Amino acid sequence: MKLPLPISFAPDAPDLAERLDALRGSRGIYLLAIAGAQAHLGWSVNLHRRLSRWLVSSYPGSGAGISSLRQRITTVSCWLTGSKLETSLFLYEVAKLELPTEYRKYLKLRMPWFVGLKTEDRFPRLEVMNRLPQQGRALYGPFRTRDAAQLYEQEVLGLFQIRRCTEVLNPHPGHPGCIYGEMSQCMRPCQCAVSETEYGSEAERVADFLATNGKSALSVLTIARDRASGELEFEQASQIQKRLERVQGTAKARDEVVRAVEEFNGVAVTSGTRPLEFRLWPMLGGIWQPAVSLDFSAEQVPAKSLDSEIRERLGAALANVDKSGNRLEQLALFSRWYYSSWREGRWFPFRTLDNLNYRGLVREVSKMAEQTRRVQENGP
Repeated sequence: MKLPLPISFAPDAPDLAERLDALRGSRGIYLLAIAGAQAHLGWSVNLHRRLSRWLVSSYPGSGAGISSLRQRITTVSCWLTGSKLETSLFLYEVAKLELPTEYRKYLKLRMPWFVGLKTEDRFPRLEVMNRLPQQGRALYGPFRTRDAAQLYEQEVLGLFQIRRCTEVLNPHPGHPGCIYGEMSQCMRPCQCAVSETEYGSEAERVADFLATNGKSALSVLTIARDRASGELEFEQASQIQKRLERVQGTAKARDEVVRAVEEFNGVAVTSGTRPLEFRLWPMLGGIWQPAVSLDFSAEQVPAKSLDSEIRERLGAALANVDKSGNRLEQLALFSRWYYSSWREGRWFPFRTLDNLNYRGLVREVSKMAEQTRRVQENGP
């Protein structure tokens, strides 16, 4: 994602007061170039107040340390932002440029957690990780926390009989096995109780469960239960119902937002930098794409409906997908925004642009515009 051009000026500019006044009521990030030292990067919900503290010596609260540093500031650069998500994304991009070896530490960026089936192993097993392996393994996430990922892993393991051990298996009839094999919760491939092909079939069922979060299994079980009930096999129907409830419970252990990483697509809707401006932030394959701006501040009646406008603008913006970003870090930024208590805006997931919930997207943008107009007319 490319950064827009910043607002830049020198701290000794003759029109400094006017430039600072133009930032009143604006949030964003700022970069102070300092002679003989590393640039200072920060953000604020009130750029005017923060930069006045740095640049205007008479500003209340200015200390001696700031005064001495102020004399070495050579250039001030600002990027205005309309939401906390935009602030987070811009701060990430600037930090990568200015702090190439320390930006993760500066941003306190925690990598998200995923659950995946380790298919490169002869006997696949589930694994929880906060990295993206080189192999083309299907990973599902991001989960809210490591505990949430491990809980889902254990729930899935309770439905199937794949192994839970992490060792590299060399099957042998004399292998000591484990407690899960004794409890019939593992197919015991280590003891040659099943062939590699038979174990592979069970692993495929697990992979299918992860891909649909149990929807395919629920469909099969529902049909089997109804058939058993229709044939008056009530005991069998009761057993299938218990299995169905377990599958439903496991599915609920996974947050709705969790998807296969390679197919992690969606659009975040947030406010823009102007009162009636809104941003659509597309994400494709776990990579943030350039934002699409919608401006309602103009008085003229738009020639197209909002639905058509959004479809056209998103289609044009995603005609050339940017795949150059670090997927793990960008999913970490998504997790920080989506799972936070301060989240602004809404997230609309999709598989392809054709099945994006455009109606919900239009409603959300229209609601945000109406709320902004009401505040402008009546005050907060």
